[in-house]
Amino acid sequence: MTAGTRGQSSNIGLVLLLALTIVGAGVVVAVGSSALADVQNEASLDRTANAMTLLDARTAIVGLGEGSVQTVRLGRTDGGRYVADAERGWIRVTHTNYTASETETIYNASLGTVAYEDGETTIAYQGGGVWRARDGGTSMVSPPEFHYRGTTLTLPVIRIRSNDAAGGTTTATIRRTHETVRVFPNETDATGDGVGAPYDVDDPDGSTRQYVNPVRNGTVSVTVHSQFYEGWADYFRTRTSGNVSVDDDARTATVVLETTRGVGTFDFPQKEDSIAVRGIAAGHAVTDFQVSVRKDDGTFNNLYVSFYIEEGSKAWETRVGVPNGIGNSYCPGQTSTESVPMDVYYHDAATPEGVHLWSNDSIPSDSGPVQLACDGDDMIIQVDFTSPDQPLTYTDGDFDGDDGDETALDWADRNDSSAQAPSPTTFAHPGDDGENTTYSFGDRQNLRILTRHYFATFDSDFKLAVSHGPGDRGTSQIDVSGSGGTLRYNTTGEGSYITYLHVTENNVSVALN
Repeated sequence: MTAGTRGQSSNIGLVLLLALTIVGAGVVVAVGSSALADVQNEASLDRTANAMTLLDARTAIVGLGEGSVQTVRLGRTDGGRYVADAERGWIRVTHTNYTASETETIYNASLGTVAYEDGETTIAYQGGGVWRARDGGTSMVSPPEFHYRGTTLTLPVIRIRSNDAAGGTTTATIRRTHETVRVFPNETDATGDGVGAPYDVDDPDGSTRQYVNPVRNGTVSVTVHSQFYEGWADYFRTRTSGNVSVDDDARTATVVLETTRGVGTFDFPQKEDSIAVRGIAAGHAVTDFQVSVRKDDGTFNNLYVSFYIEEGSKAWETRVGVPNGIGNSYCPGQTSTESVPMDVYYHDAATPEGVHLWSNDSIPSDSGPVQLACDGDDMIIQVDFTSPDQPLTYTDGDFDGDDGDETALDWADRNDSSAQAPSPTTFAHPGDDGENTTYSFGDRQNLRILTRHYFATFDSDFKLAVSHGPGDRGTSQIDVSGSGGTLRYNTTGEGSYITYLHVTENNVSVALN
């Protein structure tokens, strides 16, 4: 190679090196500028999220009545804008099957939002919380005003009642527009305007059911329609173990909480119907279980009344009978030496044990926790299943079906002929009834401990069914409308049940300047 050729090669290499350096520097500058812009944008969005969280806190002060006016410096917008929209999003509270198949919409209103919008990113205050929507997803910045603890739901609905918009450096001024409206409970407002209105029920006396606690029967659901519905659904899941669902087409999130029905009095069910027991706590949770069964114009001769539970492999039944001969003439003022028979049955097919049977065939009919009482000319069967004063005996029972006893469940079929009712058997549930205790045939125990023990063998939700007989007369022997009872129990602390509901409406306006 000549010297001239080598000189030309050196010049070309230098030119290429300079070109690569220039191109590389341009790439670095371009990438660096883009990365810097991304960092600055994220920092700006983080500042906005913090400002919206402060707006959340100040709005709560105004909306919940601790102040009348608050201001918040939201800062400067970098290409986006702040928007207040009174109609964006809504919330609905519904009580389904509160009686029979009736449903009541307790509350249904718009939520409104104050939002910062910048391209594909939205950071918004709604429902007492702050939400961030980006790239098709939603995250929660701060939680909404939805407070669930034990079986109590407190829902102060904070509504934005103004429309406004601003860009650049923005300040929000928050004012309360109305006094707090008490929605639930509300025993006084019967206007039917949807806020504190009574439930519409056709009671025989023409009365209406008010919005009162505790909430019984059916389910209570909270539904939110929102751009941020996925974030609402995630929050419902973290705060409760209720049934949470989303409807992507409708952009709604719903949480359903079941009522703990058994707290309080109940109407006597029709034959083979039941009382829904929901949310009963583990262990010896039953505190009060009493029934009063009134005779109709027919006869109580040879009548039996029973309550029973069937759940999976387990079954329980308790029955009280009326002796033949006194069912027609016991009242008024009847004194009788007749005895009332009572039996308690239990079986778990998942164990090798047979049927447990506790009996007492000599209960005095005219006094005590299990008795035949009189109300004028009407005969009444009264039973206190949680009385410690009624003894029964653990019995080697005859379950062949020929002993004349009548029950709702077929205990002969349940009893394995190769496994007699266990003797001994052990009650070992935790509680305040003096267990761990082992029983042999002939041992006695009171009705309170038996009721509490056997109820504790079932799960937190079951149906307590009623039956009576004999014959095909159905309910004609019992005045169902004049009969009823009381069932109270401790409820579970798990988050899928509701006993107490508190809903208020709190209206604010937000001016953006």
